[in-house]
Amino acid sequence: MPARSRVLGLASELGPIVGAENVLTESSALEAFRKDMADFEATPAVVARPSTEEQVGRILDVASRRRVPVVARGAGTSLTGAVVLDGAIILDMQRFNRILKIDPVNWYVQVQAGVVLDDLNQALRKEGFFFPPDPASSFLCTVGGAIAESSGGMRCVRYGTMRDWVLALRVVLANGRSVTLGEPLAKNRVGYDLVHLMIGSEGTLGVVTEAHLKILPVPSVPFVRMLVTFDDWPSAGRAIQELRRRQVMANLMEFMDRETVLAVNAAFHTNFEEAEATLLVDLDEPLVDVAEAIFRAHGARRFSRAANEAEAERFYTVRSHAYLAVKELASGVQIEDVTIPIDRLAEYLALVKEVATRHGLRMPTLGHAGDGNVHPTILFDRTDSASRAAATAASQDLCRYAIRVGGTITGEHGVGVQKVALMREQMHAHGAEEALRLMKGIKQLFDPKSILNPGKYVEAA
Repeated sequence: MPARSRVLGLASELGPIVGAENVLTESSALEAFRKDMADFEATPAVVARPSTEEQVGRILDVASRRRVPVVARGAGTSLTGAVVLDGAIILDMQRFNRILKIDPVNWYVQVQAGVVLDDLNQALRKEGFFFPPDPASSFLCTVGGAIAESSGGMRCVRYGTMRDWVLALRVVLANGRSVTLGEPLAKNRVGYDLVHLMIGSEGTLGVVTEAHLKILPVPSVPFVRMLVTFDDWPSAGRAIQELRRRQVMANLMEFMDRETVLAVNAAFHTNFEEAEATLLVDLDEPLVDVAEAIFRAHGARRFSRAANEAEAERFYTVRSHAYLAVKELASGVQIEDVTIPIDRLAEYLALVKEVATRHGLRMPTLGHAGDGNVHPTILFDRTDSASRAAATAASQDLCRYAIRVGGTITGEHGVGVQKVALMREQMHAHGAEEALRLMKGIKQLFDPKSILNPGKYVEAA
């Protein structure tokens, strides 16, 4: 069936399912769904805004019969093109916004896919709990999107990523049927682990509508938040390595270079010290003196402890607002996401500077020092083909270094359309060709008509 004929009358068929007011076709209405946070662009055929699992299933029935692609979308904070697709039905999941249950005995929360992570934590805090994963976009991103992307965040060093906190899911499959995966239990050994197959699948295997998530009591041991600055990156890198050698476990350990802090100060009218290397660190109070001694022994320039909760929150903003600030520095922004062994961190940061100089690009850098996940932000001119080509070449240089040293091209942002070829390179280099073949078979099994976010990720690799 020709592509144009597939979408003729599509809106009128979706209207009775979700209500005509929840079907968007006007160009002005579609504009909000054309881009992700990294400015990957595509124009959907229609946006449907379901509010029930049954409606999602009926929409997928229509899409399957018409062979129209479907992309489930939370808040659009993807950075790899995973939530945009030409000619697709966009499933806007933001009406799935209810927290269904907080269980204070079994320590889980039952939540719909469209709940924003910060809103979830505000509700949990009233009950004395919190949900640890905290992507930088947590003020916007939704539970379903974070599950689809297996999002990480600043607390990963202590608590891991979304993959570590999901107990059970409700998912609508490509055939329109709903399925429960997993159980809201600490232990469950029935069947294959399809929950973790769905986490990080980037919307290519099913549409998550609901989740049971593990939660924890708010820590009773006080933590101390600090900013530590250095005159050079090798010193900061060696301090990080020594903390790990001494088994000092941070709750949070983030880093930013001078250009990143400059951008935050300019964009948000703050006055953070603009040092060559800045670490934002949370530690349990008994560990602070040991950590401070390590930092000073490795040449820390300044060591600032937050005096109270308000100052701790102010320290946090220098990192949480970093991408928004850096994004305003150029018309084109490509944020990288490699993860390398932590003992290679200082070497990799030096490489970032060398690659930026060699390609004539600005590359503010930040990331998660505690787990080796680095985010060089490649700035380029979108209107200049040479600048775009330089950005692509720089990205490939950084990713291929990670592949060579046993790292990965993406720690938390995913593959989408941005890194399909590099995913294939990594799996080939690391002896995972057979794993890729199995992944393609899984996609075919779950989605035989290839309607769920097609032409991306595993399918395209």
